[in-house]
Amino acid sequence: MKIVLIWYVTILTGMYLTSETTAQFNDIEVIANSIHVKWDVEPEEEEGWDKSSFKFVTIKGDCTKIEATFTNEGSGDARGPLRYKVQWAPGGNGKDGTIVKQEVLQRGLKSGESITLTHKPDKDGKYRFTLFQHPDHPGKSEPTGDLTIGKCAKPKAVEKLEKAEKETDKSQSVEETLPNSDADKQEAASEKEEQESNQTNKQSTSIEEKPTEESEEVPPSNDDAKKEGEESVEKVSEQ
Repeated sequence: MKIVLIWYVTILTGMYLTSETTAQFNDIEVIANSIHVKWDVEPEEEEGWDKSSFKFVTIKGDCTKIEATFTNEGSGDARGPLRYKVQWAPGGNGKDGTIVKQEVLQRGLKSGESITLTHKPDKDGKYRFTLFQHPDHPGKSEPTGDLTIGKCAKPKAVEKLEKAEKETDKSQSVEETLPNSDADKQEAASEKEEQESNQTNKQSTSIEEKPTEESEEVPPSNDDAKKEGEESVEKVSEQ
């Protein structure tokens, strides 16, 4: 019996050691690895130049608004954002002018599409618009457009100066009409008295120049008539 039991134990041990358990476990790992390999990978965004190329088209405007138009003549769409600037110079070359506006537009520009940039000028001079190319654009130049504006609104400093001069002229005219000192008051009073005396003299002169009216004859009274009659009788008797 002991020999039989030992024999069975030996057979079972051999069957366990030679079974396919390890091989099946390795197959499962291979299947799992194959599943990971089939995962979808998101494509990375393209880097570098987007094949866009901007070109200046036209510029127009006046003292109220300036409009500059650019177009994308490249074979690719500009992904954006778009950057541009506006410079001002009193005259000459606008390249060395002062930057009066800088803006970034959160938009793209398709191939063949145009865009119009605007600016409101506040003084006379030359205005230059510049639209920047893609950072990786092979060309080194930037498209620009220049426009000279003249005879616009006067600068604020000149307006303030003219306003102050007008107010000064008004105050001087008021001071001339009103006496400001005692001497001026006395002079004004003497002028007034002189005018009044001249008026009085004119009135008196006009009265003297009028012809005197003839005095009317008053008939004698009764007593005077009696006396005249008696005197006439006496004269007759004496004769």
